[in-house]
Amino acid sequence: MTSLPRALLLVLTIGCLFDARSLVAQASSSHALLLELIDEVSGISAGTRSEEEYRSASADYRRIQIGLQQVRYDALDLQDQVDYELLDAHVRRQIFEIDTVQLYKLNPVSYYSLGQTNRLFIRPGAVGDDGVRRAVGELNRLPIILNNAQRNLTTPARVWTENAIYQAYYAKMLLEDYVPDAAVDDPELKRELLQAADSALRAVEEYEAWLERELLPRSTRSPAWDPHFIDFYQLVHEQLDGYDVDGMLRVAEEEERQTHTEMVELAKRIHPSGDLRTVWESMKDEAPPWEGVLPMAQSFVEMATEWLTGEGSHVVTIPDFDYGARITAPMGRRTLSFGGATGGPTVAGRQSGYYVLTPLEDRLSPEEKASRIRSYNPYWTHVISYHEWLGHNVQRAAYNESVTRPMRRTFSSSYFGQAWSFYLEKLLPDEGYFADQLDYQTALKTHMARLQMRMWRIQRILTKLEMAKGEMTFDEAVQAYIDKIGMEPTNAFIEVQRDSQSPSPPGREIIGERMILELRAEYQRRMGDHYSLKDFNDRLLTYGNLPFRQIRRLMFGT
Repeated sequence: MTSLPRALLLVLTIGCLFDARSLVAQASSSHALLLELIDEVSGISAGTRSEEEYRSASADYRRIQIGLQQVRYDALDLQDQVDYELLDAHVRRQIFEIDTVQLYKLNPVSYYSLGQTNRLFIRPGAVGDDGVRRAVGELNRLPIILNNAQRNLTTPARVWTENAIYQAYYAKMLLEDYVPDAAVDDPELKRELLQAADSALRAVEEYEAWLERELLPRSTRSPAWDPHFIDFYQLVHEQLDGYDVDGMLRVAEEEERQTHTEMVELAKRIHPSGDLRTVWESMKDEAPPWEGVLPMAQSFVEMATEWLTGEGSHVVTIPDFDYGARITAPMGRRTLSFGGATGGPTVAGRQSGYYVLTPLEDRLSPEEKASRIRSYNPYWTHVISYHEWLGHNVQRAAYNESVTRPMRRTFSSSYFGQAWSFYLEKLLPDEGYFADQLDYQTALKTHMARLQMRMWRIQRILTKLEMAKGEMTFDEAVQAYIDKIGMEPTNAFIEVQRDSQSPSPPGREIIGERMILELRAEYQRRMGDHYSLKDFNDRLLTYGNLPFRQIRRLMFGT
């Protein structure tokens, strides 16, 4: 082989060095610009929710979009590429919600900004003075926010306005009955809290009257959403190619047939009649009086804990945090009509999170109370208990321990948290939980409850998407929950009402579970003899609320 002339070799070498230095410079400048844009996006907000603030926020998001075009994506490493895609999806969603959907003009219940105040009563006495100050600031802003709500809201659906009117009851309960009893160390700070709550209460009362007097008569919009809006969330924000509205419907229809068949076969093993409705009603008849619900729920939390640290220790590691069953604080009670999960305060470095159960309010009629209590039957409560505390609260605790990159704390997928909790509903019995902890008949009924929970999530897809396509009415959607799941009518109404208030996609549990199982299968194939279910689940929890596409990239480095 003829050797290249030395002068040519020198030129090539200098060229390669120049190219390498240029690539390094591009990577460095792109990394720095990306960090700058991420820092900027975290500071964008509509603090008092005025239309001017929303317009300004939209303009800021558009400037970030322009800035992203200056970032050399191919010069970024994998971690920065993931953050780039998250930032792009986050900004596109914010612009979409402000400019296209205009959610701030349609969702009256969203204006009750009382999360920090409500948080004081998840674990009473645990929140320190800084948390109380945040609540005071929130209460001082609320009159301005509710005044802007009256300027912003146009023609929402009637059931959305009715929901906001109902939620005023809980806001007033929080401000009148709870805040005066708040545990605050500093007497002057307590006076500030009470003064702020008094002003906020008057604002809530004025907002409630305005909702009834002015907004309700013009609340004529359909509670159904344009299917293209739902597709935007699914394909752009959640990055789930192949699962548009029609794709989700196909999955849900297949799941409905399969789950119904399983329930019919299981009913034959539970009751001599083999009738699903008879089985469901008999299970609900076993609900205890309200006084027994919280102790029952706590016993299920303890049962799952005991199993996960014993026979089930191969399933997942429980982060070191405080948990248990508690009563839902006021502002969560309309959303969580018979229970849910909520994160609690961090005390002395220890996180907390709880399975919360919503009490039977005095405003409910005797018939409504009798209906609501049936949802607290031991079988539903058992499945929901580990879905909530082991699902949402363990996931949240792991997120707080593991996720440190700013963009990943800014971005939030509505999919992963729900998918993880739902994945556990089947995983635990598959790994022996029911067989180890329950007698034969109790295990059968708890399996039935799990299938009802699955059908519940299937109906979320079918009802919301068929409403979107004009193939189902709101009332028919409510009836579907009653007929297909055995849900009590009052809970079925709240379920459809709540889920209809935004165009967010309804496949988080069913589709999300599929994504987790696909990831697990790939992880098992790649790990071979080194595969461990616990290692997979523990690793999965470290990624936080990311789209599954990005979780896969980070898990496998692709």
